[in-house]
Amino acid sequence: MSKGSKRWLFYSAVAVFLLLSYIVILYAQGYKYDFSEGKFFRTGAISLKVNTGAKIFLDDELQGDTSFFNSSYSIDGLLPGTYKLNVQKDGYASWQKTATVEEGFVVDFSNTLLLSEEGEDEQKLFDEVDALFKELEPVPTLKPTSAPKPKISPSPTPEIKDPYILDVKNKKLLRSIEQRLEEIADNVTGFRLSKNNNKLAWWTNNELWVMWLNDQNYQPFYKKGDKELITRFSMQIQNGAWFRGEDHLVLELERFDSKNRPYSIYQVVEIDKRGGVNIVEL
Repeated sequence: MSKGSKRWLFYSAVAVFLLLSYIVILYAQGYKYDFSEGKFFRTGAISLKVNTGAKIFLDDELQGDTSFFNSSYSIDGLLPGTYKLNVQKDGYASWQKTATVEEGFVVDFSNTLLLSEEGEDEQKLFDEVDALFKELEPVPTLKPTSAPKPKISPSPTPEIKDPYILDVKNKKLLRSIEQRLEEIADNVTGFRLSKNNNKLAWWTNNELWVMWLNDQNYQPFYKKGDKELITRFSMQIQNGAWFRGEDHLVLELERFDSKNRPYSIYQVVEIDKRGGVNIVEL
């Protein structure tokens, strides 16, 4: 072999070594090559925390089971893009989202809730919801007065003790600030303050809204004062309550049978709108 051939082989081997080292370093730093785009992207991940053991599917392919100890699961090394995420357990309503993964970020679903649809667990769920509504305190309402009605703002209202109050006559949700009433929303028929006073939910005949009263330090992030329409219903909302914390609500809705007679149903609604809102009818 001539010196030129040996030199060529040597430099080729060095070039291949450097290229492979570069690729290994990129992969070690969380990069992956996207053949459709023809370049490297930093990968992202999806993390879940479920209330019970379950199977995790990504784009309809089984990824595995949640951890035995804390029912969590993580899918790493994902190229930026949109993925179909599904969480399933036999006898339970499935949970699904469209998750958008960005470079170098983890999409976290830390309050994934599966609810039973059969057996003893389903009956326990019915009993839980029934007890929840029986224990609800009346919503604070603006009491009518025979005196001339003052302007809502900025007239002083020393008689009002609750921070939030419903003006039933005018269907307005009001907030008391320094003994003055400020309007938050109109066409309101009911509202509930979350247990830890971090969120305020209210509903009109067919819409469910939430306002964040403090910054939310987990995904999806919200700032104090943010308001969001969660979802709309074809049925009329009769009542509502926070369910198992501050990330789900259970609503009582009015439905009509074949003879146009009204009856109530319950639906559990998550307030995380990322990739779709999961609603389970009980």
